[in-house]
Amino acid sequence: MQKKTDLNTIIGMALIFVLFLIWSKFYAPKPEDIAAENPKADTTQVDQPVVDTNTKPLDNNPVVSGDDSLQNLLNQRQYGDLAAAFSGEDKDVTLENDVMKITFSTKGGAIKKVLMKNHVKTVILDQKTRKKAKVPVTLMDNPANQFEYQFTLNGASDKISTGKLFFQPSLSGNTLTLTAQGNNGVSFQQIYTVKDGDYEIGYQVKLNGLAAKINGPLNLHIEDYLNKLELPTPYGEKSFATVYYKPLDDDTEKLSRRKEETETFDHPVKWVSFANQFFNTTIISDESFAGTTVSVTPLDDEAESLKLTKSDIKIPAKEVIAMQIYAGPNEFNTLRSYDMGLDDIVPFGNSIFGSINRWVIRPMFDFLNSIVGSVGIAILLLTLFVKLAVYPLTLKSLKSQAKMRALKPELDKLKKKYGDDQQGYSAASMKLYQEFGVSPLGGCFPMMLQMPIWFALYRFFPGAISFRQKSFLWADDLSTYDDLIHFSHKIPIFGDHISLFTLLWVISILIYTWYNSKQVDMTQGNPMMKYIQYIMPLTFLFVLNSYAAGLTAYMLFSNTFNIAQTLITKKFVIDDDKVRAEVLKNKDKPKKKGRFSGFQEKMAKAVEEQRRIQEQQKKGKKK
Repeated sequence: MQKKTDLNTIIGMALIFVLFLIWSKFYAPKPEDIAAENPKADTTQVDQPVVDTNTKPLDNNPVVSGDDSLQNLLNQRQYGDLAAAFSGEDKDVTLENDVMKITFSTKGGAIKKVLMKNHVKTVILDQKTRKKAKVPVTLMDNPANQFEYQFTLNGASDKISTGKLFFQPSLSGNTLTLTAQGNNGVSFQQIYTVKDGDYEIGYQVKLNGLAAKINGPLNLHIEDYLNKLELPTPYGEKSFATVYYKPLDDDTEKLSRRKEETETFDHPVKWVSFANQFFNTTIISDESFAGTTVSVTPLDDEAESLKLTKSDIKIPAKEVIAMQIYAGPNEFNTLRSYDMGLDDIVPFGNSIFGSINRWVIRPMFDFLNSIVGSVGIAILLLTLFVKLAVYPLTLKSLKSQAKMRALKPELDKLKKKYGDDQQGYSAASMKLYQEFGVSPLGGCFPMMLQMPIWFALYRFFPGAISFRQKSFLWADDLSTYDDLIHFSHKIPIFGDHISLFTLLWVISILIYTWYNSKQVDMTQGNPMMKYIQYIMPLTFLFVLNSYAAGLTAYMLFSNTFNIAQTLITKKFVIDDDKVRAEVLKNKDKPKKKGRFSGFQEKMAKAVEEQRRIQEQQKKGKKK
């Protein structure tokens, strides 16, 4: 009985299977009938098959032998009219002019690499021998970079990224057209145009038959791993690289250069720039972008790139979107010619220091460089002009020092009187200065007025591309340190080299300090001050050892001129005997409230009070 039941079950299952085959052959709807009855994908269906294009690309050759209508229907549901553009051949095409060569990928239709024909970078081939080589500068060439438009299309279930589309190239003269051809006559085109002598790339996006089918704005997603283009230093290119953007009706904004930062700007934007120390890649709208989210992430020193920069730019979907891409050097005059704040990318500094660099020092240097044709000689001449310009302040400082020297006999008497009593000597010398109308700070104030120029120059030399890869004397690149002397191992804080310009500048400062100490006692009898005035220059050896050689060369020239000015002024301009006679006359004159008199009085009172407290403490200890 049990065997008969099992046999009946088997026969029943076989009949059901035969009936299913007959139904599938003669009665089930054919795939082409499904496509005819439902030409658009049902985006509300939740159990439809989906290909995860974020984890693996669509098969480059999805067409298989036999009936492929189901595959076509699947692609149509996922990608709408652009389904056909998800298959093709990935190859490189180039476009170039006399200053750059641009490589594009047909997969994504975006720039793959920009090679600068007139700019090179230095690479160290051997750390021990410090053997170096020059190689061309390239931008936007990291394989992990992204430049793609993201959008949703009517009739498509998946978000479309142009980075996964295949484009057909067409080159006509200096114009390259990359076309992603879809169904029903639609296409996504990217058109690039260059002209000789220009780092600007004319750029158009044409949404042929697509603009009305796109839901919302396009999102231009850019990820650019900024290349290491200069020798690594603590004050080098990593301190300058970041993202800039220009609100349509406001000043240029930038992200942090030191830390990770993200900023969202929901108002019209004119351009977004990904900037290195001396080069940038900027995308510019003919009109404006709807807004942007930008971010910068510093990478480890061991990483191949400096920083990861990102931007998501909102662009209204129109049939034709006109833009430009600037991919080139941070040349101030070139960027300023755009008249849209692009020159703010040049890291000359902000506030008064940036203004001095942009409108005083830069034009002066460019003029001198155009005449002599040597960056090093131009720095020398710039130093001379700056020293002559501030000479009235220097003269005032030297005259104040002369007045201090005039009181040297009186100060020597006070030293003998007070001996080791430093507090007593300081209080008595302050009273002496007041009595003779001399301010010990008179020589400092004129020097302080020159501080804005010094701070401006501190930013000018590492920020101006004019010094990049320019050699002078033993320095082969004035935009970074000169390493004529180098070590096999890195010394903490100091580095693996000695900058000869920095070393010579420190030596000149020590000589000048020693010379001044013989002329005027600025230490107020405090032995520690004698050591501090020598220690301070030595600390700068550590601070400036890895700084731009252009700056340390300027500082060496400046101090050399300073020594010469001092010696010449003291010999031919200032008569110490006349100065002493004038100072002695001041003793009997009624004292006026001068610029520093109030400060001197406070200092004298403070010194006297401190001395009084110390005397009381001594008396208390004796008891």
